[in-house]
Amino acid sequence: MTWVIGFYVLLLMYLVYILWMTLGFIRFLKPEPPEKRPPNAKFSITIPMRDEAKNLPNLFNSISELSYPTSLFEIIFVDDDSRDDSWKLVRAFQTGYRDIKIHLVSSQSDRNNEEGSDGKLSPKKKAIHKAISLSSYPYILTTDADVSLPKHWLESYNTSLHNSVADLVAGGVVIEKNTSFLSRYQHYDMLSLQAFGLGSFKRRQPVICNGANLCYKKQAYLDAEVNLGTAHIASGDDVFTLQGFRKKGFAIDYLSDPESVVWTKPLESFRELWQQRRRWARKVSSIDSGYMKAVGILITLMQLTLVLSLILGFWDPEFFLFLFSGFVLKFMVDGFSLSSMAKVQELDFCWTDFLKVSVVYPFFTLFFSLTSFYGTFDWKGRRYFK
Repeated sequence: MTWVIGFYVLLLMYLVYILWMTLGFIRFLKPEPPEKRPPNAKFSITIPMRDEAKNLPNLFNSISELSYPTSLFEIIFVDDDSRDDSWKLVRAFQTGYRDIKIHLVSSQSDRNNEEGSDGKLSPKKKAIHKAISLSSYPYILTTDADVSLPKHWLESYNTSLHNSVADLVAGGVVIEKNTSFLSRYQHYDMLSLQAFGLGSFKRRQPVICNGANLCYKKQAYLDAEVNLGTAHIASGDDVFTLQGFRKKGFAIDYLSDPESVVWTKPLESFRELWQQRRRWARKVSSIDSGYMKAVGILITLMQLTLVLSLILGFWDPEFFLFLFSGFVLKFMVDGFSLSSMAKVQELDFCWTDFLKVSVVYPFFTLFFSLTSFYGTFDWKGRRYFK
């Protein structure tokens, strides 16, 4: 009985936190979109790539449809030793769209850019650092080679920068759904990260953002020394940049305009998803935020109570009662949070799909948690040690 009471206490803490976080961004959302401002801000769009030949055509198409004046932005592709036709495809894109300033460089060509503030940079950080060092414009926009950019992407950031004094603005990322269950899991999992990110920003505790949609002032990036202490970590170019800006006291904001959201494709296999989560765990463990770690522990323990209740219920029916009531309450509160976030990004929200994902979510979460903090992981054909 003592364990059951403890489970209910943990459930209450979880529900209160999710509601607190969700109400934080709901009450701050503006009912009307901000008035569009004339194009003025100049952007250097940095795109690291490695073996992205199958994704580049979709990216190129979205770039060609951007509504922003081509005189106000440039695109810097940084190739990280691709083994496919990525380089050739970018060259062909340059030739076909000479009105867009497109640069293609290799992250391997300049050894001087391999050193961060405290040592050798990981490949992706090195690529971004190289692009920023070559950039011509005051605002840096980072994204990935496997995304699709919305038509009014740059206009949204231009308006946001006009209406605020932010040194860093984070934007949303959506994972596409297809017929596979794994894609739906990734879609709702990313939606939950977006809700956590927006809620944390609005509660003045910004701890996560996504490098596939991130804008900041070039000079602020250089002043923040974002790679100090984390240069060697494979990923984290986004959250460590955010962390560096916070430590310097720079102004930070979140762009909730649905026209600014970028789309990316889901991973195709469970193994790829597992490797991704192992990579993410490495950077999360290095984030200097007690708030972030406390929330991570709370969420993991909540999933653990549901799995334990399923097991312990065969000895004590009280645990089955907790499992049923806990799952229903959690499903309703989580659904309220994610459906609210879906409205922010003008997405459809399917309760049936979310129910299916909710059933497996505790098992996936625990598996990723228990297997992600040791050993090695693969990323882009390279092996990294944790």
